[in-house]
Amino acid sequence: MESNKTSQEQKPKVGSIKNKIVAQDLEEERKKANFDIKELTESYFGGKEKLEQHNDHISVMENDPILRNTEKWYDMTREEQIEHNFKRARRTYEINKEKYYHNYEVSYIPWFSAMFQGIFPFGLTMSMFSLCIQQLGDDEQVAKWLPLVKQMKMIGCYAQTELGHGSNVAVILEQVQYFQGLETTATFDKEKDEFILNSPTITSTKFWPGELGKFGGWAVVYAKMIINGKNHGVQPFMLQMRDTETYETLPGIECGDIGPKFGYASKDNGYLILKNVRIPRSNLLQRYVNVDREGHFTIKGDLRSLYSVMMFIRVSIAIGAAKTLGVALTIGTRYAVVRRQFSTQDGTKIERKLLDYQTHQFKYTPLLAYTYAFNFTSLALMEMHQQLLKDMKTGNFGLLDLAHHLSSGYKASYTRICYDGIDTIRQSCGGAGFLAWSGLPTLQTDYAPNTTFEGDNTVMHQQSARLILKTIKNIQRGFKPTGIFDYFNKFEELLSKKGQVKGSADLLCLVNLENALAVRSAFKIKTTAMKMATSQLSENEKANSAFSVDMVSMAHAHIMYVTFKYFLNHIENHPYKCPKVKENLKNLARVYALTELLQDSVSLYETGFFTVGNAQHLLEAQKEAIAIVRPQMIPLVEALAVPDSYIVSAIGNSYGDIYETQLEWAKNSKLNQTSVLPGIKEHILPILHGKL
Repeated sequence: MESNKTSQEQKPKVGSIKNKIVAQDLEEERKKANFDIKELTESYFGGKEKLEQHNDHISVMENDPILRNTEKWYDMTREEQIEHNFKRARRTYEINKEKYYHNYEVSYIPWFSAMFQGIFPFGLTMSMFSLCIQQLGDDEQVAKWLPLVKQMKMIGCYAQTELGHGSNVAVILEQVQYFQGLETTATFDKEKDEFILNSPTITSTKFWPGELGKFGGWAVVYAKMIINGKNHGVQPFMLQMRDTETYETLPGIECGDIGPKFGYASKDNGYLILKNVRIPRSNLLQRYVNVDREGHFTIKGDLRSLYSVMMFIRVSIAIGAAKTLGVALTIGTRYAVVRRQFSTQDGTKIERKLLDYQTHQFKYTPLLAYTYAFNFTSLALMEMHQQLLKDMKTGNFGLLDLAHHLSSGYKASYTRICYDGIDTIRQSCGGAGFLAWSGLPTLQTDYAPNTTFEGDNTVMHQQSARLILKTIKNIQRGFKPTGIFDYFNKFEELLSKKGQVKGSADLLCLVNLENALAVRSAFKIKTTAMKMATSQLSENEKANSAFSVDMVSMAHAHIMYVTFKYFLNHIENHPYKCPKVKENLKNLARVYALTELLQDSVSLYETGFFTVGNAQHLLEAQKEAIAIVRPQMIPLVEALAVPDSYIVSAIGNSYGDIYETQLEWAKNSKLNQTSVLPGIKEHILPILHGKL
């Protein structure tokens, strides 16, 4: 009877990493590719050269027994993970210290993000700490300290956030006072030509900075500079915290790790308490400010430069959102085409692939659309930020407001969608997704801080909203904005569009979708601006009490429209040789816009752009758009080029092995190394034997 089964009734062959067998279902999905995957991958990474650099990092990691990522990571304690990554940091230094350290230039996508499970121990040293010196130190300070950082003779951190002051330390570009919440003080002692650093209150304790508590020996400390009793605002100071020989803390310094967290277990997030710690006057970072021997304070540039380092991190976070969501999609989508559940297919008893359920496609396809849109938009922001850093050195701050607006908005919108997306994927994988072996729980918890650090997302949307409102006021004075704000000039035209959708086909037109997102944003901006303009409340009350929710909603709608525009611009202008690449990206752009409109289209009904019945048209259009993408899901996901050695997943590997490896890793887990657990004989058997 078995031999008489039709091919349709035979279960597809399963994948096996051990035997190098690719699951039949995964093989078949790959064969459906109708575009040049390599060309899309190169574009996704920002060019062939960047992709080659990434692959080189991966190759080094895969071929070294100390650097190689393994499932054992998931079974380590926090202390074991930290020590393991210390070993790996040392190993990279041994392999090629010039490449990875001495000649390393700060990057938005650093080499260690591709090579390390968990969090690289010295990522802040090689990013924010290094950038502080480069951007805020004068030439003499850069020459003195930067080579030591590159040689790993100075391991440092960016000590800004305090126990009582989180997002309110961020620069508000429209105001004169910066970092106004910080309490740490740096008081100038003219007699000894020194600054005295103090943490005067419990809330002034530096709290949360990475590499502050245990890893770092140095810190750029942000503190209120006080000279002759006058507060000259928050300034950055170089502080040595630990003895270079013993690594013990120096007198007057108390620091340590803040303890267990929701994720980020392998990173040292620390606290710092300062008690009359003296540093030379020359430790004030002096590219933009100066204090002479007599205590005279002068400004040599624009104080907004102090914000440049944090902005760099926000740009990096925006880029990281797309990359991280792509990792989760790689795991989840592969699992979804190999895992079959329930015999619901007509004409066969073979169970249906998870990804062939419409509900599953509605979870995954929008996330894939967001991944590509966020990636290409963030790459454009990265180029803008690079130009800004060059301009600032010559005193040109023209791009600062725009870069601040976009980096704040992208950070807020992208990280929330990414975090929620990872959770959606984890849940959709059922019990397998809940297992650490899937790679998803660690990915989710390690990504979780992104929604909070470098600015709470709500505050970041409020920051982003400021330039929107400022632009509206400028328009009322006769100014005509350009670039991403060009559509502000067309608000009346956009808001006058009525009954634009007659059926679902109209919602598959990219022009109509662009107009819909523009109208949604325009309506929220105009109504918010009008409410604030006619309110008799103070500007403070308007922004923080009466209309803060309006501002957040407005900013998010604007950011998602701008993202769509950048995505379309990339599709139209990038010189793809394979026309099918553009076709697939356009399909994803449709899914992106329809997802946004399904989530929030009230404004479109308010304006009359949508009318009764359009809600169903939206849903039917999304069904059609997602169905078009479905055959290309695996090729589009695998164009993200996430290697097995990076994801370390028992359910998302390139072999489609979702059973054999999962069971093998379970058998080899730490808890199964003894037949009887410690404590059973001492505490439980006496109960079972009635001896208590």
